[in-house]
Amino acid sequence: MEETYVLWYREMRKWLGRKPVVIISLFSPIFWILLFGKSFNPLNIVPEGVGELGELVRAKIIELFGTQDYFTYVAAGMTVAFALFQASFAGASALFDRRLGYMDRLLVTPVKRESIFAAKVLASVTRVVLLTSLLVAVSYLAGLQLKADFTLLDLLLALLTVAFISLMFSSIFMLAGFVMDNPEGLFAIGNLVNTPLLFASSVLFPTDQMPFWLRFIAELNPLSYGADLVRHFLVAKPMEDPYIVLLLFGVVSVAVFATSAKVAVKLMEK
Repeated sequence: MEETYVLWYREMRKWLGRKPVVIISLFSPIFWILLFGKSFNPLNIVPEGVGELGELVRAKIIELFGTQDYFTYVAAGMTVAFALFQASFAGASALFDRRLGYMDRLLVTPVKRESIFAAKVLASVTRVVLLTSLLVAVSYLAGLQLKADFTLLDLLLALLTVAFISLMFSSIFMLAGFVMDNPEGLFAIGNLVNTPLLFASSVLFPTDQMPFWLRFIAELNPLSYGADLVRHFLVAKPMEDPYIVLLLFGVVSVAVFATSAKVAVKLMEK
């Protein structure tokens, strides 16, 4: 634990020392939420006060998204997409440490290999949780409508969901950082994975309105479960057995982390 903490602290100090990177990391999802969430609003198709039929259409649209407006829907969903995007850069830390020789110096010390992998992944998770907290605050100021009985526990459960998403994908991309030898290939894989996972999920649009083949993929996509959990805790979007889903989500994330760590340790011992 002490080894993991020391290495985690190094990663966090290195990240906090690069303030422009921290600011840019936060601005990118904010721009996405504000520009996309505010400009693309299906409720604007039917203005208020256009008669009974118009109100029925507006009510149906609200029922479709399960939130008060589309901005609330997309702002809550983008928290898990943000976790995915940040996780896709996690492997760069391992890759550059290998290329710059720091990893070789670290591997000749008595530090456990598991601590090296765990510290890097946990640092990625910590960064995501901190930035997501700020992202939720900015979204709230921009119009995110929290549920009426919202409490601090709801926020913590939403952040726990985001942490599980980050743990899962940070582990996968961190393992890729130990496998690959050039950053171009690592970033290319990140872009290749991010786009399909984003659009084949409930982050931007409800899965029950998708074609069958796409809905089948979206229902297997962890981002869909993460987005629905965050919406349930923040804005009261209806969901069956959210706590069981959260528990299973955590079990899968820890299993992915443990498996990735085992493979990464073998790679470090070569």
